[in-house]
Amino acid sequence: MTSLRLSRFPFFTVLAVVLLAGILSACGGNKRNTPPCPRVGILGDAQKATQYRDGPGRDLTDVTFQTELLDYNGTCKFQDKQATVVISFILQIGAARGPAASGTEALVPYFVALVDTQQNVISRERFVARIPFKDAQRRVVVGDEFEQVLPLNGRRTTEFEILVGLELPADQLDKVRQQRGF
Repeated sequence: MTSLRLSRFPFFTVLAVVLLAGILSACGGNKRNTPPCPRVGILGDAQKATQYRDGPGRDLTDVTFQTELLDYNGTCKFQDKQATVVISFILQIGAARGPAASGTEALVPYFVALVDTQQNVISRERFVARIPFKDAQRRVVVGDEFEQVLPLNGRRTTEFEILVGLELPADQLDKVRQQRGF
């Protein structure tokens, strides 16, 4: 069984943690016997979304927020004689206010899924990021920190991948896939 724990940090705190982790990882010790971390990826079809005000309108004047998964950075560590891997990563989520935005925060639904090499979903959890806007701010970026605990049960880390994506309405997902030629 896998578990995800979510916490949110201000962007500059996240940036400092990411930079410090990069510096410390450069000082690493003996890595000859350490397996690689599972891959983490943002789904291209679910990387950007547009939120509209209620009603049938779908032009520029109806946009409340445009949201995007921007980047991620992470590490992993092994426990229990490499029987369990703990994957820690920070996901950057951005939101921009549209002309129809009336609130002071964007609610951004997204998911984190663990899949195997055949893209079978092993676990999937849904989250909603709350992105606060102050006064006249037009764009805000927040960082969410995740910890995925993965019992390997004799399998290798290369047999798993963590996928992250925005929860898109079916019409937006279809439009993205048509634009990409699917």
